[in-house]
Amino acid sequence: MALPMGWLTEGSDHEGYVVCVFADGMYGVSGKHRQITLMTAAGKTIWEDGTNPDSVAWRPPSEVVGWKVACSSEPFNKHVVLDPPWTRVWDPADEDFTGGRIYAGDPSSDDPEYVSEREDLEPLFIERWKQHLAPDLYLRKITSLHQEIEKVETQLNEAVTAARIEGLSWEKIGGALGITRQGARQRWDTPNARKGNRHVTSSVDSLRRGRRRSCSSNVHKCKTSPG
Repeated sequence: MALPMGWLTEGSDHEGYVVCVFADGMYGVSGKHRQITLMTAAGKTIWEDGTNPDSVAWRPPSEVVGWKVACSSEPFNKHVVLDPPWTRVWDPADEDFTGGRIYAGDPSSDDPEYVSEREDLEPLFIERWKQHLAPDLYLRKITSLHQEIEKVETQLNEAVTAARIEGLSWEKIGGALGITRQGARQRWDTPNARKGNRHVTSSVDSLRRGRRRSCSSNVHKCKTSPG
C-alpha cells in the first residue's frame, strides 16, 4: 500500500505518518477524494475482494473518530500504530491539542483526510513519532560510534607501528597521546597488548628485520665497491 506523505529518518529506514481511526478500531489512510482506504494495524490494505485490485475497502471521512501516528520500517519489516490517539470533536470550541482533541469539520467535511497537513498539528504528530523512534535511534547511534571508534583505533595502531618502525621512542609516542612512556608501552608493548595488537608488533618486528637486512646488504656493497 502506498503510504500518505509523512516524515522520514536519515537513510529513510523509518517513515512516520498519520492514520485515521474508526469507531470499531479499524484504521485508514487518505485514498481517493472522500474515500479513506482501510488498513490493518500491520499497515496492509484491506480489500473487499482479494482477487480484484480495484476493490479496496474504504469509508467516508464522516466516520472518522480520531487519529494516531504510525511508523513504518520496510528494511526491518515493521509497522506500528502508536497510542494514545487524538479524538475527534464536533465543536471547534472543544478543540484542545494538549488534551488530545481535534476539530476536523462537520460530518460533511473532508477535513479528516487532511489533518496531517495542518501546520498547527504536524509538530505534535512528529513529536509523537520521534518519541517512538528515540530508543532505536540511540542504539543505531551507539553502533555507528562504536564502528567509528574501531576504525580510529585501527588507524592509531597503524600510526604507532609506523612511529616505532621509524625509531621513535615510547616517550615521544606517549607525549603525542598525552600519556606517559609507561602508559604507551603498556598499551602497545606488553604481552597482553601485543596479543591484542598482534598486527602492530608483528609489523614492527618484520619491517625492522627487513630494514636490518637492507642495511647489511648496503654496507657489504659499499665495502666491496671499487674506489
